[in-house]
Amino acid sequence: MTRRLDPWFLALLAALGLLPFVPFAVPIVAALALAAASLPFQVRLEARMPAWLAASLVTLAWTLLAALPLLALGALLAPALPRLAQVRLDVDALTRAAVHAPWIGSLLAAHQDAVRAWLTQNQPPLLLQQHLAEIRLVGEHVLTLLMHALLALALLWAVLWQRGHVAHALRSSLARIVSPALADRVEHHVLRATQATIVGSLGLALWDLLLSLPLFALAGMPRWYAWSIAVGLLSVIPGGTGVALVSAAALLAAQDHLLPGLAVLALGHVITLSGDVLVKPKLIGATGHAPFLLVLLAIFGGLAMFGMVGLILGPVLVLTARAVVFED
Repeated sequence: MTRRLDPWFLALLAALGLLPFVPFAVPIVAALALAAASLPFQVRLEARMPAWLAASLVTLAWTLLAALPLLALGALLAPALPRLAQVRLDVDALTRAAVHAPWIGSLLAAHQDAVRAWLTQNQPPLLLQQHLAEIRLVGEHVLTLLMHALLALALLWAVLWQRGHVAHALRSSLARIVSPALADRVEHHVLRATQATIVGSLGLALWDLLLSLPLFALAGMPRWYAWSIAVGLLSVIPGGTGVALVSAAALLAAQDHLLPGLAVLALGHVITLSGDVLVKPKLIGATGHAPFLLVLLAIFGGLAMFGMVGLILGPVLVLTARAVVFED
């Protein structure tokens, strides 16, 4: 006669078995979240084609969506970087423009010498030389991000193709720790919470894209529509919009458009911050039927505890726990 294993022992054993996968937590969680969000489309496609082909089409769609911001930003910066390394700012012209700026012009006029000295010390070639190590570090992080993205997409394809086996394995494992009824409830609410989180992220991208369109256009940014697309799609990456906005402001300043560059930098961060604090939590809460403040704390708390993966894991854990413990 076999004896049922203690649930706590099973949980501990499962945790120890997952330890080797901790370095790949971001792509694994991202793949599972994208699979949950893509499930309705996968089911519809499977009614018309084999499962592997449906999974390939869904994965291809997410691949294009993930590659667009990086390709757009690379295409925009590639021709501008050599010019930025050679450009010399007209310090006197920029100082005159700064002291006549609305609101802050009188303050800058009282410190003209400091403004002129700062502009002289921050010529684009000097900045590039001083921050060469940081630029290389950013390149290394981008390469790591690309590797994780490829792993996430490969896992996404495998999970969608074998979604029946994956769901059965997860359900069976969970049922060994809790009752089958509770396992079904947890599975249902995890799926809903994950879909709500993905909807919030896509809504944030759309918010940043649409509001940055007139900002870049009025600032006279070349290819302003492409910059808006890059900002919108990079909004799903922590710090991604900051990289795009700083790059755009630097290019405007290098072309002697200091005030438009400052406007892009300041108003762009207002747009992206309002999306992070207001739009994304509101969309996740509306889809997951949760209070706004609870979702906001779940997003920032998840980011603080789990890093980048917490942007998905935080809201999913909080919404699932709230639904299972209180709503049911």
